[in-house]
Amino acid sequence: MNSFMEDISVVIVSLRKKLALLFSVFFILFMISFQFAGLIISTIKDDLLPEGAKLVYVSPLEIMMLKMKIALFVGAFCLLPFLLFLAVKALMKRKFVKIKIRKGPVAIVSFFALLSFLAGASYAYFIMLPLFINYLYLNAAASGVTATYSIFSFISFSVQATLIFGLVFETPLILTLLTRYDIVQYETLVKYRKHIYVIFLIIGAIITPPDVISQMMVGVPLVIFFELSLLIVRIMGTGKRKK
Repeated sequence: MNSFMEDISVVIVSLRKKLALLFSVFFILFMISFQFAGLIISTIKDDLLPEGAKLVYVSPLEIMMLKMKIALFVGAFCLLPFLLFLAVKALMKRKFVKIKIRKGPVAIVSFFALLSFLAGASYAYFIMLPLFINYLYLNAAASGVTATYSIFSFISFSVQATLIFGLVFETPLILTLLTRYDIVQYETLVKYRKHIYVIFLIIGAIITPPDVISQMMVGVPLVIFFELSLLIVRIMGTGKRKK
């Protein structure tokens, strides 16, 4: 009994240290991101706001809350690699984990993960968002309505869409790793393909405004990257069953 309580105490102390470390790193990232939040707002306004549209703020604290939200998002995304590193390091110390991880493959996977995220974020920021925002603006202008956006809603939507598409473009890499280590079976993905399509469309409806075009601009890339993932998995095979 005493031995068990000592083990629990060691785990709690270790967990407390890791949480304190994560909080400290996140706080530093948050403060750094907050310093650049104004530049991010100005850049998004210059790049995405249609000519003739106006941004307004509707409450005294709106700009401050917007900067904090941007810093929160950026800080959390910058913290993800460090969080994954700690998680993998902790799992590798457990005897029940049999997956061997080498530095070479980890570096390659990290490189392609970063490349995929940048590709997705670039697609959202330079292709999807300008088309979508201009479409809505022209729609409003054709109805004789003056476009006036809340700065909090406009910038928040732009930042969220950019980060979400960065994650969407990670789909091929994630599914390839899951099937490679037999965490998910290729046959299971093929069997429930239609169900997964429906889930993608629901996701597109949830994270976008109630507009068919915007929903399709999220759902279609998800479907395309899912099919690309299946093709990659089929070519490469899965680790254990291939052997």
